[in-house]
Amino acid sequence: MKKLTNKRLISYLVDHKHIDMVSVSKTQIVCTVSAKFKPDEVPQLLADTGQSMPRMTSSEGVNYIVFPRY
Repeated sequence: MKKLTNKRLISYLVDHKHIDMVSVSKTQIVCTVSAKFKPDEVPQLLADTGQSMPRMTSSEGVNYIVFPRY
């Protein structure tokens, strides 16, 4: 699949059922992931977006996925 960038990537992430919030800065797209998001969903997310492995982080019990912005 073709790599989704900026507007299309944001649209896909906003519509994803287990992503609560999408925040966009000049250099990155940060997604707040719901507690229902399971690790086995990651390969499908990567396949759907065409992105290489995004950075994943956690803070105060909240999980985030950070995509580079193109």
